[in-house]
Amino acid sequence: MKIKPIQSWNEFVEEIERLNGIRQEYASKTPVKVSELLYRGQPDSSEKLETTLDRLNLGNITLCRYYNFVSIIKSKIESVTGQRWDIPSRDEYAEWCNGESWPFVSFPASDYFAYLRHHGFPSPLLDWTRSPYIAAHFAMIDTPKDGVKNVSVYAYLEYVGTKVTKIYGPVVQSLGRYVKTHKRHYLQQSTYTICTSGEGSSLSYDSHERVVAMNDDRQDLLWRLDIPVSERRNFLSNLESMNINSFSLFGTDDKLMEHIYISEILLGNHL
Repeated sequence: MKIKPIQSWNEFVEEIERLNGIRQEYASKTPVKVSELLYRGQPDSSEKLETTLDRLNLGNITLCRYYNFVSIIKSKIESVTGQRWDIPSRDEYAEWCNGESWPFVSFPASDYFAYLRHHGFPSPLLDWTRSPYIAAHFAMIDTPKDGVKNVSVYAYLEYVGTKVTKIYGPVVQSLGRYVKTHKRHYLQQSTYTICTSGEGSSLSYDSHERVVAMNDDRQDLLWRLDIPVSERRNFLSNLESMNINSFSLFGTDDKLMEHIYISEILLGNHL
């Protein structure tokens, strides 16, 4: 991972253009597909690149164990929300795990998994956006916690040609953008990655940090742009001019109130 200090909005925009140039240079040198750049904003540069499931510190969790649980709670969620998901049975999912090899051609129940992630359920999905500016919003929108000096925007390039991996991993794979889930998925230009290791019934969720630590120059390229929290107002003002704000990204009443606070009080000084 390469860490780049960013001191201003203009420097951030220049760095994004530089990263796009790096990707285009890779694409010009290989006939094989180069993945798109993905971005992720985090409100504290000292935080690890981890999923909400990682943060529970539950240890090694197999794909089947996690799937069995989210299958059990599906009926409760459907009863309350009125929504329905057509997902494989637990036996069918176990059969998929035993027969599937990396990279996954498909990821069963990805729509349901994305819904759970978007609504705050502990998830093995790490969420990204295809927009560096939306990522900057998520890095900057919350009032900084005491002691936090920098926020971070991550830029991730999964592969620059044919991706290779050790037989048992760990390996990161993106799941793509096209899932049927909450509209905020599309408002936020979302996509997801998962990290797994092992095979068959022992196929387990693993840490993205382990893959990043490999420092492979052909795949899983990661940049971290560290931005001082003192630039928060400047960033939010520029993002507001692009119509990137809490309400445009969520469309809910509570996010409308947050948007009004940011635009009218923090930026507009109307109170």
